[in-house]
Amino acid sequence: MSIYRWCVRPILFGFDPERVHEATIRACRTTARTGFLLRGLHSVFGYEDARLRVSVAGMEFPNPLGLGAGLDKNARAAEALAALGFGFLELGSVSARPSAGNRVRPRLFRLPADEALVVFYGVPNEGAAAIAHRLAAVRRTVPLGVSLVETNTGTMGEVEHVIEELVDAARPFLGLADYLTLNLNCPNSTDGRSHFEDPRNLRLLLERLQSIEPLPPVFVKTASPAEPGAIDAVLEACDPFGFVKGFIPSAHAENCRARLKTPQEALERMSGSVTGPVNRQAAHEAVRSWYARIDRRRHVLVGVGGITCAEDAYEFIRSGAALVQLVTALVYRGPGLVKRIKQRLCGLIERDGLGNVAEAVGTAKPMKR
Repeated sequence: MSIYRWCVRPILFGFDPERVHEATIRACRTTARTGFLLRGLHSVFGYEDARLRVSVAGMEFPNPLGLGAGLDKNARAAEALAALGFGFLELGSVSARPSAGNRVRPRLFRLPADEALVVFYGVPNEGAAAIAHRLAAVRRTVPLGVSLVETNTGTMGEVEHVIEELVDAARPFLGLADYLTLNLNCPNSTDGRSHFEDPRNLRLLLERLQSIEPLPPVFVKTASPAEPGAIDAVLEACDPFGFVKGFIPSAHAENCRARLKTPQEALERMSGSVTGPVNRQAAHEAVRSWYARIDRRRHVLVGVGGITCAEDAYEFIRSGAALVQLVTALVYRGPGLVKRIKQRLCGLIERDGLGNVAEAVGTAKPMKR
């Protein structure tokens, strides 16, 4: 981390964040096309341990640490990112039709004092058909998921149209994606609202998805409140659909901007949602709330939000997450972070007298139902 922090990061942070993001994706794509560079990447950053293997929804993961959606929006860098040691990758988010995202620039901001980002991309992507074509050529070493979202038009469409959009986005990935994520509350698309805040509309969406096959495992990413009644309403809507294998509680801390170290006058010039450690506590509490209410024989949880180290990941796992994801921490702590988290996770499960990381899931003191 010291080399990245003191040598690489200062150079990268001297340039526009979105341009650095794009350059990183291009570099990863070039690396994947050169066999010896890809092997070199794996030799430096690779670390595997049988104790980290997990089985979820019929899929085998070499470790529970995944890359969240938002970094590789168009499946251009999957092979190189997998070589960093992730146990799985979630690509996208992808919409049925191509979208340039939000037109306003800049769309990505760094908050170094908080190790956070402000994101206002508006889910730009090349569209499901083009991305599926590219995904078909990827040499897989870990499970690959695809996050689906409605096409960003800047306005909120009728619910029937949005449902058809999501179904159309799913179709090209049947037989290609190892799993799909329904990203139902993306804060940077449309006008920030979602039809699926009403569980009845979620059920309508799942009924339509049920009509296409072969449907892979589906995870529902929702920003529904963590109150028991709201969780139960989502679970009830999903109950008839066996292809729903789990949930990704998406939680953003209330009034998080007021708690940031970054000066408020600087924040006022930045549109978008804040990602990073400021959201960790809210995301952790959401996992605990959901774990207390899901049917653990049918469903699993994926924890995401502010993970920066192994201790953070382990806290999510002990609270009930079978898998965890990160994105923002890579910007601040570099590609070696994945290896460090996995090494430390092995130490944590050994400290607790466990045989493997799966045994740690849900071992924290449970919340009352």
